[in-house]
Amino acid sequence: MRRRSRERYSDSDMDGDQEKIPFDTKNNDKPEIHHEEKFEKHRRTIGRFRILMIAAGIIIFLLLIIMIVVAVVKKMEKIPPCSSGQSVDLSEPDNPSMFHDLTSKEIKGLMEFLYKQKDLNLTKPENIRVKSSYIFTAELHLPNKADAVSYLASGAGQKPPRQARVIIFRGDLQTQKIMEIVVTPLPKPTHYTIWKDDILFQYRPITGPDYGGALESITQETDKKARQLLLESFGGTLTNCESTCLIYKYISPMSSAISGRKRRLYWFWMSQFVDFYILHPVDFAVLVDMDDPNYSIEKIWYNEHTFDTLESLVNQYDEGKLQKKHLLFPVMSETLFSTLNRRGTEVPESKQRPPILIEPDGKRYSVKGQHVKYMNWDFDFRMSSTRGPQLYDIRFQNDRIVYELALQEVSVFYSGYKPTQMFSNYFDSTAMIGPQDKGLVPGVDCPSHATFKDVSHVMEASDKPITYKNAFCVFELNTGMPLRRHHSFSSFHGTMYEGVPNYVLVLRSILAVVNYSYLLDVIFYQTGAIEVKVVSTGYILATPFTANAKQFGVQVSDNINGNLHHHMFSYKVDLDIEGTQNRYRTLDISTTDSPNRFHPNPNAKITQGQFVVSEKKSEMEAAYKFNFDTPKYHLFYSNLKNNKFGVPKSYRLLNRGMSKQLLPENVGNEPAMAWMRYQMAVTKRKEDERTSSTIYSGLDALSPVVNFDEFLNDDESIVDEDLVAWVSMGVQHIPHTEDLPVTHTPGMDLSFFLLPYNYFPEDPAMGSLDSVRIEPNIYNNPKSGVRVTGMKSENLQCKPPVNSYQQKVEADPSILFETGDGQSTTV
Repeated sequence: MRRRSRERYSDSDMDGDQEKIPFDTKNNDKPEIHHEEKFEKHRRTIGRFRILMIAAGIIIFLLLIIMIVVAVVKKMEKIPPCSSGQSVDLSEPDNPSMFHDLTSKEIKGLMEFLYKQKDLNLTKPENIRVKSSYIFTAELHLPNKADAVSYLASGAGQKPPRQARVIIFRGDLQTQKIMEIVVTPLPKPTHYTIWKDDILFQYRPITGPDYGGALESITQETDKKARQLLLESFGGTLTNCESTCLIYKYISPMSSAISGRKRRLYWFWMSQFVDFYILHPVDFAVLVDMDDPNYSIEKIWYNEHTFDTLESLVNQYDEGKLQKKHLLFPVMSETLFSTLNRRGTEVPESKQRPPILIEPDGKRYSVKGQHVKYMNWDFDFRMSSTRGPQLYDIRFQNDRIVYELALQEVSVFYSGYKPTQMFSNYFDSTAMIGPQDKGLVPGVDCPSHATFKDVSHVMEASDKPITYKNAFCVFELNTGMPLRRHHSFSSFHGTMYEGVPNYVLVLRSILAVVNYSYLLDVIFYQTGAIEVKVVSTGYILATPFTANAKQFGVQVSDNINGNLHHHMFSYKVDLDIEGTQNRYRTLDISTTDSPNRFHPNPNAKITQGQFVVSEKKSEMEAAYKFNFDTPKYHLFYSNLKNNKFGVPKSYRLLNRGMSKQLLPENVGNEPAMAWMRYQMAVTKRKEDERTSSTIYSGLDALSPVVNFDEFLNDDESIVDEDLVAWVSMGVQHIPHTEDLPVTHTPGMDLSFFLLPYNYFPEDPAMGSLDSVRIEPNIYNNPKSGVRVTGMKSENLQCKPPVNSYQQKVEADPSILFETGDGQSTTV
């Protein structure tokens, strides 16, 4: 038998398509074709096997991925959502508390009753005119405090009837006037009584019929007589203007105290209609007589000059007697400074999402209608249409600390060379503070885990309640600052650590009054302290740049000045410390010289601080103007309740938002804001002194409907009486370039505190389960190991709720914006 020799192949035989021919190195045998076929078949088999192995590996890999994903998804599905915690019920109650806003059922009954009263001659909203009798607003009218407190103390008996205060403009009468009536009982009223019946008609705030009628009239008249002047001066016109429109929109009131005339006069500003128009004013304004049915133009301001008529202005302009103003209409790139579109250096570079707050065990507070319970705190809240957020019956450990804590007024007084800012003294209640609070955005305005509460208002535009979404938010927050802490590092002091993170409950509302936004917080601490906080943000109110206004403002962009202005806030604080019979005292801090018995000189002295108790006997004594030379504590207490050391159980009022009003008293609009003369004034509570300001304050300075100075009386004792503290805060704002496009919040915050002072035997937060203590197992011996008490696990075993606001607002824009009917959602 022939023996087959080893077969060899050249390198080239392994590539390409050449034939692979075996040959015998010894015998030079001829190629054997069947060997070639067997080899090729073998090679193809190996190739197919390799492909199959690779495909199988890929499939196995994909199956592993799928299995892992399925396992993770199943595991996630097994993780339950985080507990909702305590109950949150935001539905309207059938039997509302004394402090709850008017319900839709009550408003329906109220309107049915009012429109049946022939003596009121009321006109429906769709038909109102200046010479109509119509409802301007209606809201809750609180019962007398004595009745309310008596009912709250007993927890039984007859609850005071629910009532509504209704403001009616009687333009239908020969002698026009404003009426305020109280309608009772709700929800099925039977009668009304007069609350005020002598308010001058000229004091009424500017209304829908007023504003709309004036705008139409002055727009048509100005465009007809001065269209070419506007086009040449400002690059646009008021009508038929496409993308270069000018508008009248912003207004400044001139009260009788300013104008010297008993007329309702308003300056209407002209602006370029771009985003945001308040930052694009032009040097043109008209003074309008709102009491004239034809809305006559009394004066015109153009390019630093005043004119009596539009004809006079146009004639002098055409004759070349005026220096002409040339302000081109800005292109889009030039309006960027007034927009909030993202621009500049983007941060963070990593595109990481920001931290979020979560409630791993759900909410630690409960809400029932407008009543909140949080740890040791209980309180009711509501939104006044005329005055904004109000809180009632605030209790800690079931002791009432405050009966009423309520915003009264927000005022802004501007300074300027031009009449538009010179006369811009604003009282925001004239624009109705309550409806300015709406549309809070989860994750920005409030944490996304907050509870959001809608509010409803009765307004001139509708005889049904108008509901605004997300007007309040309630949330618990870790401030990032320990409530208390102490660390003893060395054995010399005793090794230990104890601290409490500062978790607080916040009730927040944000007012957006035209260009400014005000964040209003009431913050509840576990120590029994309350903080009331105000923060300003929003667009500045700009005027066209002029060299004549350097002492009034700062040039912040190419064509505008940011003018000096003073933000001011008034709050009512009706304290009930161990009942309603309270006293007010100050601890006046000064220095004293004491003998230094340890000095070789027998006459040596040592100077140190001391305090002297000063009891305030009358309302005039209790009107406080801050003086740095005489620091003091302000204490409210009951002389009937002392602690075990004989010291009165007190609450201290600490004002960290004090600001001095520099305007002289009884000049211009100052009398309408006499509350700002004092950083705090303490008065005896009276039912006819319910508020420090009114919706008429913008025009009534000659004879204020509420004259706060009359609250203060030398003959009125405040000893063992029901006392009210009227607290004022403010901040002067000189704008700067960083205020564009919108003023930021750092440095713009103001606050006052109500702090327990000898009220509790010790810190009432000592029982907080949030506290953490770390100490050695054996006293003062860390080597023995340490034990940790109170440290909470941050390993979540549940899924926190997802912020779905984006989907909600995309589906229902009325949550945030007007939707075409001029109002938000109606009930």
